[in-house]
Amino acid sequence: MTSAGAEALKAAIRRSLPLIIGLILLGIVAVNVFEQIKGPQYDASAKVLISTTPLSTIITGTQPSFVDPQRVQQTAVGVAGSPELYSLAEKQSNGKYGSAGSMQSATSVTGDPTSDLITFTASDSDPATAVGVVNAVAKAYIDFRGQLSDAQIRATIKGLRTRIQALPPGSSQATSLNSQLNDLQILKNNATDAELVQTATGATKTSPAPLKDSLVGFSIGLVIALLAVAIREAIDTTVRNEADVEDLLAAPVLASVRSLPRRARMVTYGRHEGAFADTYALLAAQLVAAEEGQGASVVAVTSALAREGKTTTAANLAVAAARRGSNVIVADFDFRKPSLSEVFGIPGRASGAVQVMGGRATLDETLWSLSLEGPHPRASSNGAGAGPGWSGPEEGRGSLHILPTGAALEANRSPRKTHLGSLLGELRERCDLVILDTPPALLTIEMAELSRLIDMVLVVVRSGRVTQRNLRALHRQSLSWPAKVTGAVMTDVQASGGEYSYYGG
Repeated sequence: MTSAGAEALKAAIRRSLPLIIGLILLGIVAVNVFEQIKGPQYDASAKVLISTTPLSTIITGTQPSFVDPQRVQQTAVGVAGSPELYSLAEKQSNGKYGSAGSMQSATSVTGDPTSDLITFTASDSDPATAVGVVNAVAKAYIDFRGQLSDAQIRATIKGLRTRIQALPPGSSQATSLNSQLNDLQILKNNATDAELVQTATGATKTSPAPLKDSLVGFSIGLVIALLAVAIREAIDTTVRNEADVEDLLAAPVLASVRSLPRRARMVTYGRHEGAFADTYALLAAQLVAAEEGQGASVVAVTSALAREGKTTTAANLAVAAARRGSNVIVADFDFRKPSLSEVFGIPGRASGAVQVMGGRATLDETLWSLSLEGPHPRASSNGAGAGPGWSGPEEGRGSLHILPTGAALEANRSPRKTHLGSLLGELRERCDLVILDTPPALLTIEMAELSRLIDMVLVVVRSGRVTQRNLRALHRQSLSWPAKVTGAVMTDVQASGGEYSYYGG
């Protein structure tokens, strides 16, 4: 297995770990419950010795040059499966231990490859019945083999007598045949080559056995879990690694962001800053370097589908870029489902882009300034620090402002392209970098219209959320955009080791 295949296997197991653990626990519980419901079971065993050199061959002097002990034992075990044997056992025990069928179903026979012994084992919920069944079957087995040998000897005797009668008087061959006939007469009614060497005197409780049953349940649950994981991975077409994203989008993955803490979105402030700030700072450095020396740039952050992390990416990217010295404005252009204001703690009723494009407010009145330090972002209204009279940022330090949408619009009331162009032109004049949080590109038309007004597109792909088909469709759509897809950000990536913990992680 290649290293890539090993990593893919480990990733699949990590993703399916709750399922694997759940099925293993279910298997353990199910086997233990089943054994408890079935009730206690007892096993009793008896051993029979099988001679690899039958007595008949010794007496008659017809012993073959080679006897395969394994074959003799296999034959002995095969004879033990004959229904006639259990009919004989039922008859000899007067039906005390049940019918021939019930005795056969309760009995198992195994051979010992290191000896000439075969072992009869009977299982029953009553220990006395288990002992009685196995002893009755073992005794009947010896008698049954004797009957088989006796029948064969009788047939041989009959054949010899026929041959002797056909010989002429005084024939020398008659003497030899009569000698063999005498030997066979001795064997008749005493021709068994099996001997009972160990009878059952007691029975051992075999179930419920919590430890053994748990191991069996663990094995069953593990096998089922691995099969379920294999089937799920085989039919899963979602994108889960950077290589697939790059192949499908024909653009590099600029950053891979591991799964964010529960209910956390702004992770470049406070307790999570040490684990995530460097990831977004590296992303910001790559975007700024790509457009360096070309004036103010407009970056649209989009995704194929909803809930892939584009708003979270836009917000944290804006903070990282501002901390690197850029004057940044992050604008919420998702006019149908705006959420950027919630991330930065700005009131939902605040005026924004809708009012500016409608001529009901100015950009100075709708911009909010954001702090870059502290445990969480602090916003001040009316664009404090922006516009006329702004003294500029501290040396080596940028600034961050947010433009909310101002209202959620219906699909048929989307802003006109001319209004969007005018607003973007004004935003370009006020900063170094404009970051737009836009709707999912496959679900709305806004991205297609904005592509003529912006410089770069950053696609956010959530691991395990979007399918390969979705990304192919997004790539085909992006080919018609004037703005280039600069790269992708993969979110919700499962951490597999210490790669995130070198600095503060």
